[in-house]
Amino acid sequence: MKNAMWAASLSLVMGLMVGCGGSVADEATQEPSPSNLQTREDAIPDCAGETYYTAYFSDATYSTQIGGRGCYCGSWSVWGRTSTYSQYSTECF
Repeated sequence: MKNAMWAASLSLVMGLMVGCGGSVADEATQEPSPSNLQTREDAIPDCAGETYYTAYFSDATYSTQIGGRGCYCGSWSVWGRTSTYSQYSTECF
């Protein structure tokens, strides 16, 4: 009786392993799918009459600016990199 339960359990496990896995596709025959980021082209925002800018800094002292993004004095500006230390401004300096 114990051997019958063991055999049934083993058969169930083997069946699940074979049945749930699905077939593995050959990577050499698959065509690569293009990423949305590779072909994406966004329009530059219209900054006419708008000023909003986020300045990014290297650390919590906010002394070294490492990047910025936004409509700055009527024109779109993107440079550097982002960080968790940022300041948002709506003024044109």
